[in-house]
Amino acid sequence: MNNQFSFLQLARPMRPYLLTALLFVPCYFLQAYLGWHSYSYFVFLPAVVLAEVLFGFGIGLFAILLTATVVTFLFIQPFYTLWLAPAQLPALALFALTAILIFGACEAVRLLIDYVADRRQNPPKPVAASPAVRPNQRAISVDMWRGFVLCTIFINHMPGNLFEVITSRNFGLSDSAEAFVFMSGVAMALAYGRKFNAGKEVDVSLALGKRALKLYGVHVLMTLAGIAIFAAGALHWRMPDLMAMHGRDLYIQDAGTFLLGTLSLGHQIGYFNILPLYIALIALVPALFYLARLHIGVMLAASALLYGLARHYGWNLPSWPIAGGWFFNPFTWQFMMAIGIAVGLLLQQGRLAISKPLFALGGLIVFAGAFVVTNGFGLSFGVREAVYGWLDLDKTNLGLGRLVHFLGMAAFIYGLGISPKLASLRVMQPLIMLGRHSLLVFFLLSLLAGAGQVVLMTGHDALWIQIALVCGGIAFLCAAAKFSEAEKAAGGPVMVRG
Repeated sequence: MNNQFSFLQLARPMRPYLLTALLFVPCYFLQAYLGWHSYSYFVFLPAVVLAEVLFGFGIGLFAILLTATVVTFLFIQPFYTLWLAPAQLPALALFALTAILIFGACEAVRLLIDYVADRRQNPPKPVAASPAVRPNQRAISVDMWRGFVLCTIFINHMPGNLFEVITSRNFGLSDSAEAFVFMSGVAMALAYGRKFNAGKEVDVSLALGKRALKLYGVHVLMTLAGIAIFAAGALHWRMPDLMAMHGRDLYIQDAGTFLLGTLSLGHQIGYFNILPLYIALIALVPALFYLARLHIGVMLAASALLYGLARHYGWNLPSWPIAGGWFFNPFTWQFMMAIGIAVGLLLQQGRLAISKPLFALGGLIVFAGAFVVTNGFGLSFGVREAVYGWLDLDKTNLGLGRLVHFLGMAAFIYGLGISPKLASLRVMQPLIMLGRHSLLVFFLLSLLAGAGQVVLMTGHDALWIQIALVCGGIAFLCAAAKFSEAEKAAGGPVMVRG
């Protein structure tokens, strides 16, 4: 009797694992019956989904490991061994990445369902707002513009869509990259400037280090997910060219080297390469804060000097294994971050004012940029080609033309004084939420934009598809930000918070 009882006690916790293993049996026979191409083992993905849905996180991970083992043993030559040739590694890695992404999506849905059920059973008690924790109007305005920039990035990261023609880069010499880094600098100053000046240098440096580490993890995950998205599109639509652009070809040529390059930040694929710049710039923020404490002018002068030296001597962080440098040169782009920090500190101190001559100059720069880019507003063809030849518009090194245009545009918008008024409008609340949770939103928009690129590049570019991709994507981002906002208000954990 005791032996039987012990056996039942042992068998009960093993039951989910045994049932998960049984899920693979019909998948195996289905694969053998259909006799698909060499990637037919993707038919095992439903078993991974069922294991996650039925039994939860741990069993879902077990299903992924079991799937990889079964596939290697039965479906990758030489059969009935666990040996892999280097050329076979990308296929299995792609399968594992796809399984992990599906598993993660299922887990996110599970958490959302649990959250909604819990909120219905235990509705949160209303908490009186405290003036001490209300965000100030400047922070709200910054979040609004960050949200606007994130939407612009999302649209521009799907080349060829209908909405791309109305984004700012089609009416000026700079684009969302300058705005992203500038607004990040402003947000850094508003979040950490006073703490640093109050003698909490160590606390601020540790907080920045933790944020850089989080960004590193997000970047690696985002890159691997991006590869899975484009590889899945290449396989499904039989378009290997999808994996031949923007550095993705290295994954096909040598998956191991690609992984090492990604982990070292030496290899960055196109459209997924701005977070490494942000990580490098965060490392410089404590030094910029220290110089700003001496005098904001000293900080800007030191940053401008580094910018000039980097432009003159060609300094840049090296890429690896492909020779060259980073697409966004940290030695030059740090100047934009420093300008953003200076603006944020001046806003915090209430000392930022735009004179009438500076406001007029900013308006003139905006007008001139629009005139050049649009060929004299469509009235004088050839202006753009004639002027672009001598303007310094190098994006990698933050060309002076781009820098001057963005600063002129920023001065003009600030001088108009419309930011607080816009931020107070109800229609702007989604943008404010997007900006408040910028890291989560940027992670999701990068993956959605990657999937959108695949759809458009494979010929599925009908007008309704373009509208669905852009409008549906932005709606999804707003829903994710709202969910994160609710979690934050309830005091619950938020996976990625901006």
